[in-house]
Amino acid sequence: MSFKKTFFKNILVTGGYNYISQLIVFLSSFITARLLLPENYGLVGLITVFTNFISVFSDSGISLAVIKSDYGRSYYKGLDTLSIVIGVALFFLTSLLAWPIASFYGNHNLILPAIVLSLTFITRSMSIVRAALLSKALNFNDIGKITLINTIVSIILTIILAYLGAEHWSIIIPQIVTSIIAVVYYEQKTGLGYKLYPLKYAKIAYKHTKNSIKNLLGFNLVNYWARNSDNLIVGKLYGVNDLGIYNRAYSLLTLPLSLVTGLMGTVLYPSLKKLKSEGGDINKEYIFVLKIISVLVYPIASIFILFPEQLVSFLWGQNWLAVGKLLPYFGLLIFGQSLLSTTGNILVLLNQEKKLMISGWVSAFFTIAGISIGAYYSLVGIAQFYSLSFILFVLPFNMIFIFYKALAFNLRQLLLFWLPVILLSLGIWFACFYNQFEIKLFFLFLMLINLGISSGKEIKSILLIVSNKISPTKTA
Repeated sequence: MSFKKTFFKNILVTGGYNYISQLIVFLSSFITARLLLPENYGLVGLITVFTNFISVFSDSGISLAVIKSDYGRSYYKGLDTLSIVIGVALFFLTSLLAWPIASFYGNHNLILPAIVLSLTFITRSMSIVRAALLSKALNFNDIGKITLINTIVSIILTIILAYLGAEHWSIIIPQIVTSIIAVVYYEQKTGLGYKLYPLKYAKIAYKHTKNSIKNLLGFNLVNYWARNSDNLIVGKLYGVNDLGIYNRAYSLLTLPLSLVTGLMGTVLYPSLKKLKSEGGDINKEYIFVLKIISVLVYPIASIFILFPEQLVSFLWGQNWLAVGKLLPYFGLLIFGQSLLSTTGNILVLLNQEKKLMISGWVSAFFTIAGISIGAYYSLVGIAQFYSLSFILFVLPFNMIFIFYKALAFNLRQLLLFWLPVILLSLGIWFACFYNQFEIKLFFLFLMLINLGISSGKEIKSILLIVSNKISPTKTA
């Protein structure tokens, strides 16, 4: 079976579960947004700025090392032991940092929630190797099932707890419960065993993967603050309520990234590893995937840009209308971030983790600079300058450094693909800044034409694969 057919077969399997899960999350937000207030989300957001940063250390490339390696059970058990040791250490570290974190924000109501939420470091550390083994075996059916199960459990618990007046605990407790469910499910499917191997196995496993882990950790640490410095700044300068507003807007950015590129990335790395082992053309198939991503995210980004306030009012009601002012700029970020978020998988596959780390550092500098400049003006200013910095600096840099130098793409091919994305995104940004609806519509129409020209073959290829999947007798 060709790469495209295998890839999209796995996409359809994983996507079926993921899209159902995200649809359930989307529909449930109609309820939770009316049971919980912005400050409830904001309080949890203050904590997760730090706990999510600490969680960067919990994986540190371990899952990718499992997928990439050709070692046996002892190696996986060694990595599993290493992962759990790291998870326990991060739990104690976060517990110790709970008081300083609360003092930083001047809100000591954060201490107990921070300690309780840090329990997930232990439970999630037990899932890392097991989930990676399923991905390595291209067993996306079971990965999709647990995603759907945990989504349903999380939403039911959140709604019940919110209805009972649990406030921010309605968001925290489901995370702990679902992380435990995931561990049990993954263990049933992999049979790796809960018994920890002696630490010498963990040391040996680390020795074989330390270069990848160090470079990926260097990238993830910097990349985390590039993506979350805005939350830290908003929480510190503007308060819990505005952070709740900002996080809700940002969640709409991460939703399509999760639906499209998150899904693609889950399947992309193990699929390309298999293709590489068979001597296939990785760059050719990768550019194919990028063009498909561009087509898929276009309608989502367009809605965010053209109808932000109407969308927010329909979804969450009057309490969240301020989200609509931020949404057009996050919609713009979808175009570029959806494409760049896949580069890590390719660079790891080609043993170029150091270039990934350098890319992360440079991108972080420009991103944080834009966010800091915007914070000087207003909450909306953060979204404005975040997106502008990404379009003007992050996209061009990665086009040259990653795609041209690291991945050795043809320069003409790159310019034809990336320049329209950058220039049209810049035009849309100015139209959003000056609130010119007709100009936004004009540039989005030009982008649609460009997609049709540059990705026409890819669209036809996907339609053919899907039609054959639905009606296999036609190809007989």
